[in-house]
Amino acid sequence: MTDIAPAPTGTAVKHEIYWRETESVTPGAPLREDLRCDVCIVGGGYTALWTAHFLKKADPRLEIVIVEEDYAGAGASGHNDGFVTPTIGHSLGALVHRFGAERAKLAYAAVGKSILELNRFCAKQGIDAEFESAGYYQVASNPDQIRLLERDLELAARLGAQSGLDLLDRARARDRIGSPAIEAAVKVGGALINPHRLARGLFRVVTALPGVSLYEQTRALAVEPVAGGHVVRTPQADVTATKVLYATNAYQHQFAEFRRKVVPVWSYAAVTRPLTDDELGAVHWPEREGFVEAGNFIVFGRLTAGNRLLFGGGRAHYRFRRDMDVPRNIDNPDASEALHAVLRRYFPMWQHVPFTHTYGGCVAITREVVPHVGALGDGRFYAHGFCGNGIALTHTTGKVLRDLILGRDTSYSDLLFVHGKEKPFPPEPLAFLGAGALSSVLAAQDRHPRLIRRQIV
Repeated sequence: MTDIAPAPTGTAVKHEIYWRETESVTPGAPLREDLRCDVCIVGGGYTALWTAHFLKKADPRLEIVIVEEDYAGAGASGHNDGFVTPTIGHSLGALVHRFGAERAKLAYAAVGKSILELNRFCAKQGIDAEFESAGYYQVASNPDQIRLLERDLELAARLGAQSGLDLLDRARARDRIGSPAIEAAVKVGGALINPHRLARGLFRVVTALPGVSLYEQTRALAVEPVAGGHVVRTPQADVTATKVLYATNAYQHQFAEFRRKVVPVWSYAAVTRPLTDDELGAVHWPEREGFVEAGNFIVFGRLTAGNRLLFGGGRAHYRFRRDMDVPRNIDNPDASEALHAVLRRYFPMWQHVPFTHTYGGCVAITREVVPHVGALGDGRFYAHGFCGNGIALTHTTGKVLRDLILGRDTSYSDLLFVHGKEKPFPPEPLAFLGAGALSSVLAAQDRHPRLIRRQIV
């Protein structure tokens, strides 16, 4: 095994979320007195905040209380890799295979609209989320991956994608991102952001709305039925609400109703020190688009606003009994080495640049590998399973939940991931064994795609 490039002399590699260094957070006070409200939202990430935002725009009279165990955006909302994509679930191919081209087209159009609205929202509200709207490239580094890109282009054409969407050959692709590993590429609409700064900016906007209260450091211990609604129990006080939304994503399994509906899977990333001007000049990368390599277990790279390189992805890691313990799992030397191999493969001219941060975090996966949004039928609602592609999709989901909570029948409440059939995961140890087996099969398909041709997920 090749050693990971060391950090600068005297500086240890940090096993901490890089984005958190870009804006400090002092968590707010916990809930200490009983409250009553119209809607109580459990969780303080993108889903919770967008839902509160859209609910208040639709009905300013609503009283909304949000309870968050840590601070708003502390979960996947604030520590993802900052790719704003139109992807729903695992891939376009899986979505068309399961739901058909027409329903997939409607869903992708809704999420594409959210990408545009995110940019406008940040500009209007003065949120410096380091939004870069150049999009990103899906890239291929071998002939089998080129065939995957060609398949996706065929699917995009079925969904009515613009004729300008085409496959760039090696020369044209490398003229966009000067990597010797890239053999072909397809430009995808999207953006790059600082996810932590987006979460904290959204937090400030939402909590400034009259009638919205957010209590950080407040864990929801249980949700129990009472006359006219439910009560959310927390360590020091209770919230009684007419309606309750579960919006904890990777933590959703901690509630009995969702124990086997969604699982947390560890995904890892690595960030380098800032590149010098001379180092930046060694690679032709004029528009700074991110890139995502085609495959089941994608790897991806991008530049941050401060000209650090961020690499992420690789094989997914499901821990026995849904282990989300951060000190035990945030550092994964094998994953870090795999990401350094990605750096060497794509940018050998930068292989000397050291990682300053290597870390992991959990994303939420459903058995169908698509999100699930719906209602339990008693005034409780839920959303989870964004499968690592939630930045734009949670914005769309906020509109879905607005309409479900307000009892509206709209185009949003009929999107393909709303009220879908939800297959449960098996109990342990079958869930752990099954996840390991599926991961091995998907990895084998990435290595030998011609031997395993059918769509697995």
